[in-house]
Amino acid sequence: MRRTLIASALVGCALSLPALSSAHAQSDFYKGKTVQVVIGAKSGSLAVAAQIVAQHLGKHIPGHPNVIFVSMPGGAHLGATNHVFNVAEADGLTILAANPNVGMSQLAKLQQVRFDIRKFEWLGSSGSDGAMFAIRADLPYKTAKELKDSGKELIVGTTGPGSNAHDMPLLLKEFAGFNFKLVSGYAANSDILLAVERKEVDGWSALATTVKNGIDRGAVRAIIRARAPVTGFNDLPVDESLTNDPIGKSLMAIRGIPLQIGRAFAVRPGTPKDRIDILRTAFAKTMADPDLKAAMEKAKIETAYISAQDVAKGFDEMFNQSPQVLEAMGKYLKPGE
Repeated sequence: MRRTLIASALVGCALSLPALSSAHAQSDFYKGKTVQVVIGAKSGSLAVAAQIVAQHLGKHIPGHPNVIFVSMPGGAHLGATNHVFNVAEADGLTILAANPNVGMSQLAKLQQVRFDIRKFEWLGSSGSDGAMFAIRADLPYKTAKELKDSGKELIVGTTGPGSNAHDMPLLLKEFAGFNFKLVSGYAANSDILLAVERKEVDGWSALATTVKNGIDRGAVRAIIRARAPVTGFNDLPVDESLTNDPIGKSLMAIRGIPLQIGRAFAVRPGTPKDRIDILRTAFAKTMADPDLKAAMEKAKIETAYISAQDVAKGFDEMFNQSPQVLEAMGKYLKPGE
């Protein structure tokens, strides 16, 4: 009996050795290495958030590699996305801090796209980026319904096609019956906000963090949001709920899903599964790190961990479109412009 127990124990130890060796090997792999977090921007909340993640990620990866932040601007994030998908080694040492809007460029079949967003190995997202449509605070309309029922034409300032400032009010005009006149040509959202304060324009759409700045200045009142939740504004109607047109709903979803996916991170296809698992676990731990949360709060960036599975589901929904929707997308949405 004793010999049987000893033999069983020895077999159990032998079976556990490969797993222990594998874990140790992966720890050894990252030890002394440098991990790059690559983003296609120099500035903005997406870049700031990615830099904060890079500053805290290394301590949660076995072997504690050095993690550096690499800015690779150009082509509305297409350059960085192409680089990680095609050029970077599939070794788990290069992480893309993605702008999910590049998925729209792929849907539109832009020539510059040399990747399939659905084939990236996603690690997760550090949170959604909501978008809101706002009107001048001195206008009498308190809700989207009041504005629509009034029939009043509003002048809406935009930075041009392909931006939140342009596409959100355009789709509300075309599919939800709002009487908007879009005036393009503003260089930046800050210029539109100044135009609102001067009463040159009546309405404006932007990322929620940007619109909140206008609200804090007493310049605007938010009345509609995209599907991504916005703390303090989740009672606002979602743009997709304001139209019964299936094409309009789908186009609003195509615009809203990248914002809902938010600040996502990925490695290229072909990366070994065990390293993907290590990085996914490390990313989840990083998002729970009190030091990261404090840094994000200081930067006024809201965080909410989104799993790799949910990021992938978002892109699957985004790409599940009918030929009619894709044809309409070519008319109304101009990614990359």
